[in-house]
Amino acid sequence: MTPKNLFNIILKIFGLFFLREIVFIIPQLISSISFLIQPDSFENNQYSNYGIGGFIVVLIIIVFYCFIIYQLIFKANIIIDKLNLDKGFNQEEFSFHISTSLVLTIALIVIGGVILTEEIPNLCRNIFSYFQEKSLTHGMTKQNYSYIIFSAVKVIIGSLIIGERQRIVEFAEKRQTKKQVDKVDDEFDSTK
Repeated sequence: MTPKNLFNIILKIFGLFFLREIVFIIPQLISSISFLIQPDSFENNQYSNYGIGGFIVVLIIIVFYCFIIYQLIFKANIIIDKLNLDKGFNQEEFSFHISTSLVLTIALIVIGGVILTEEIPNLCRNIFSYFQEKSLTHGMTKQNYSYIIFSAVKVIIGSLIIGERQRIVEFAEKRQTKKQVDKVDDEFDSTK
């Protein structure tokens, strides 16, 4: 298995995570549709605008997720090439003697990807809830946007982990090398 094949599998797994999220969004779409179908919802114009707006937002989120799923599952090689995920790896097949930097790089990509996979839907959900609350209260109360900030920070952290994986690996290897050198120096000093 080459590194490109491994990243291809990982991206397809992330696509399946997003597919899982669509299953969680469908109830929101159904509730938006049921809100639109209610006969009383059109008697009061402000609530009918909320129902249409909520439906449109949920529909946009589903289309966005479908686009991401399509890209991750069917266009994984293009993503790998554009993001240079397999850059810096020996393109030969993997063996059981994998270097530490390779394991760290793969782990960082997986961790960052899991963070992004979990937090992008949460961010969309929090933004939707914020605007939903804002439209229902008509600006009479102060909305809580702290959840949006927390989700956005997590998305940024996940993106930084993936984007700066090489620097993180170099930092980790330098610390490990420094500890090994210090340990050898201590052993040398104790033998004197």
